Amino acid sequence: LAAALGPDMSRSRVQMLIRQGAVVIDGKPVDETKRKMSAGENVSVAMPEPEPAQPQGENIALDVLYEDDELIVINKPAGLVVHPGAGNWSGTLVNALIHHCGDSLS
Repeated sequence: LAAALGPDMSRSRVQMLIRQGAVVIDGKPVDETKRKMSAGENVSVAMPEPEPAQPQGENIALDVLYEDDELIVINKPAGLVVHPGAGNWSGTLVNALIHHCGDSLS
């Protein structure tokens, strides 16, 4: 089923959509995650709207070299991920800056 939906759809994503009841074959909801497709079957997937990413501030120590009202210069340590993304939703430089700068971050 994942192969039929194309390269942009991972197997784990398809399995999640099946569990949510979002995958329908020939008008019937798919209820098994390992179902194989047959030629001529019509598949439809109700893709949920993506949730907007809203990183949260985290109290992560920053090596601030300079800071004023307009600029902050950080000595970023090696290995510190810059922004949240797949597999790194927290513990990033962006999370630290949101905490450090508060509402003045733009």
